[in-house]
Amino acid sequence: MVCFVILHYMALDETIQCVESILNNMDGEKRVIVVDNCSPNGTLADLQARYKNAPGVDVIGTDRNLGFAKGNNFGYNYAVSKYEPDFTVVMNNDMEIRQKDFIGQMEQSYKDYGFAVMGPDIYSTKKKYHQNPQTRKMPTREDLERTRRQLETKNRLQPLISLKWTILSLVHKKPAQEKRDKNYVDHAVENPLLHGSCYVFSRDFMKRHPRECFYPETFMYFEAEILCYQCRRDGEKMIYDPRLRVDHHEDVATDLEYHKQSRKSIFTIKCMLQSVKAFLALMDRDGN
Repeated sequence: MVCFVILHYMALDETIQCVESILNNMDGEKRVIVVDNCSPNGTLADLQARYKNAPGVDVIGTDRNLGFAKGNNFGYNYAVSKYEPDFTVVMNNDMEIRQKDFIGQMEQSYKDYGFAVMGPDIYSTKKKYHQNPQTRKMPTREDLERTRRQLETKNRLQPLISLKWTILSLVHKKPAQEKRDKNYVDHAVENPLLHGSCYVFSRDFMKRHPRECFYPETFMYFEAEILCYQCRRDGEKMIYDPRLRVDHHEDVATDLEYHKQSRKSIFTIKCMLQSVKAFLALMDRDGN
């Protein structure tokens, strides 16, 4: 049996679309756990009402916004302790699965590679590129120290960030989009950096980590890098397998709350800085 953990925050239509894609599009025994991360717009009640009598769906909620890592850990621990699944898929609510044999391919991937963590082919429908495996390199300690200094500088310059977005809005100029590597990787890759929006955790991983799938000291950002660091440190295999495919619509919940780009930029800088510091503290504890 496979558990799908979906972290919900405010974006009701996107969460419903994600849940329905899992329920209606794929074969196999499955259960969906929707975790409402203390949404301030009352959508927990909407989800509870919609799925009250739905077989295979649990809707649970947190008593405060736990952030990405702890919010997903809340649902992951619930799934592992209550259902003892063979696999737990932790995925964003702005995703859809249209693949009928998704679970069958997951089982085949485990037979072929014996992975602890697996990442599927993730296609960004917004930016039109394949997000797995990640093309960026895993950061070194020197990279993280440099990033920390840059973020600390940006954090001190918050008024200038607001001014930047005000000017851009007045001239109706959008910021330049980052160029992406759009190449589809059609073969399995061992121990890559995987995109953080969708992970498959195997029974091996759950046996070793029954309570948490993500390092709990971050609120948002760098979860993918920290998970990759921990797996490499502990000798736990990560696999990218393109036989599984999900569509990713991206940034819906953040865009809903931080509809003004200046606020979103400031929020992002604050969270990234906290996460980089947490990553460095983890390295310190490991003696790296």
